[in-house]
Amino acid sequence: MNTTTTGHRALEEQIGAFFSAQVEAIRWPYPRFAEWREHGAIRWDGGPAVVATRYSQVKALMAGDLPVSNDGHATGSLADGTVSRLPARQHRIFHEIMEFESNFMSRHDGESHRRLRRIASRAFTARRIGLLRESIQAHVDELCDEMAGDPAPDLKRQLADKLPVRVIVDLLGVPQSDRDMIWGWAEAIAAHFTISEESLDAAEAAISAFRGYLAEMVERLRRTGQGPDLARTLLGRRDEEKMTETELQAMYLLILFGGSETTTNLLGNGFRALQDHRDQWDLLAEDPSRVRGAVDELLRYDSPLQFLPRVAHADFDLDGVPVRAGETILAVIGSANRDPDVFPDPERLDVLRPNRNEHVALAYGAHYCLGAALARLEGEIVVDTLVRRFPRIRLLDPDPPYAGSAMLRKITSLPVELDRTAV
Repeated sequence: MNTTTTGHRALEEQIGAFFSAQVEAIRWPYPRFAEWREHGAIRWDGGPAVVATRYSQVKALMAGDLPVSNDGHATGSLADGTVSRLPARQHRIFHEIMEFESNFMSRHDGESHRRLRRIASRAFTARRIGLLRESIQAHVDELCDEMAGDPAPDLKRQLADKLPVRVIVDLLGVPQSDRDMIWGWAEAIAAHFTISEESLDAAEAAISAFRGYLAEMVERLRRTGQGPDLARTLLGRRDEEKMTETELQAMYLLILFGGSETTTNLLGNGFRALQDHRDQWDLLAEDPSRVRGAVDELLRYDSPLQFLPRVAHADFDLDGVPVRAGETILAVIGSANRDPDVFPDPERLDVLRPNRNEHVALAYGAHYCLGAALARLEGEIVVDTLVRRFPRIRLLDPDPPYAGSAMLRKITSLPVELDRTAV
């Protein structure tokens, strides 16, 4: 990396501001990402970590082409640096949370990952996802009706926030009456992906409450035989493979988090993008059959998940930057999806882009998102319903507020004016 001391200091400041989730840094990070890509892989001393910014780097990290492991949240140089900056009383909390989350399928490698994925795939068959289409459409229609009856509708709070947790509650097989409680847990858990004293305490409480909720559900299932089909599927023995109860709790939490927070961001980010590029919205309103393919361009343009951590388990070279065993590598998905070497004119939203499905917003390779079909289905149904019901809908705030973590930056509000003649 050929930068001056001053230039490197500026990069350090930019990177530090983003990964510490400073609001101005996460609001619209893409111009900064473009600067980072000019340097390729960047050694971030403040992490400490190596930041991978280009599509080829990120895809190689995801594809298994490099000697890296997936549990970068709990191990590696960045996790060690994070713990060192926490007050001593929170070291225990950090390690307990990470020990439980190490049961996430997404944080396993090799055969243990393949075993959990084989079991989890029972829950995400094409048939099971297809059966959700009718209920998703019913939820979307109901939420759109509520917006239509509100004098000051907010698409983020009334649709993007509410739909994914309803869908996940349906999938998990728990009562819809519990969805607000479950959404609160999901919000608290998502916040700790930028670790602070406050987010860590809130995540510990949310994870403990959710695990207790699931333990009661499993105990009732074992006692009475009555319970969610998903839990019976995951706990049931098939080909001598089944999950432990701890693995089931982790899988439920992963489905909750992955299926609610990331899809919420897809819906909010996607709507904002289409409003900022009104010609693209009009293309979909003119021909809603284009919506299905457009969802991939929305995922590319403003990725719901901005980065993933990996940890080197052997020394290797990343485009000229030496990476040592034990070092954290941050694969910046949001930057990779704007790489002009892969996506010409990447700052432009183009719902007809020929290679829009080459994005890595849903990861790649063995760790490709298990719930990708469900996320796409929700995005498709929401956008299709909006362009049909409210073709002239308008976003009232051209610069909506953002919050959340660096990994899951999120719009907090999308006030809109509806086309009430079309409801």
